[in-house]
Amino acid sequence: MEIMINTGTSVIQAFYEKKGSTLKDEYRQSAAVAFMDAKDMEKMSLNPRDKIKVKSEWGEVVLYVDKSHDAPHEGMIFIPKGPWANILISPETYCCNIPTYKGIPGTITKTNDEVLLVSELMNKVYNKYNLKEENLSDRPVYKKKED
Repeated sequence: MEIMINTGTSVIQAFYEKKGSTLKDEYRQSAAVAFMDAKDMEKMSLNPRDKIKVKSEWGEVVLYVDKSHDAPHEGMIFIPKGPWANILISPETYCCNIPTYKGIPGTITKTNDEVLLVSELMNKVYNKYNLKEENLSDRPVYKKKED
């Protein structure tokens, strides 16, 4: 299905960012979500928390889907700003140093692929952490300095 992608800050996603849990599953559950109009979900036989692959000209990412609280807005999805949304937006800032976070053309398909944690996503897309079997969300946020 062709879709228009809009991104922005979500209260729940911002809460987990401020809490410092961006490497945890609770952040993934709140920020790796595409909020869709219920009619579009019905057209694609999607239920809340099903997974979809969202593609744009700049990348693709797997997200959970949920019913939008701001419907009706058929033909559009809302994704909270963050690592998952950033994969879909243009890196071009058009002289203002801010990318375009709204009105991004894309497509969505239902998938059984996994929604990645931030560390897994960064490793896959940017080869950021060179993870083998360990996941960053399993590491402590703070490690006490040994005497």
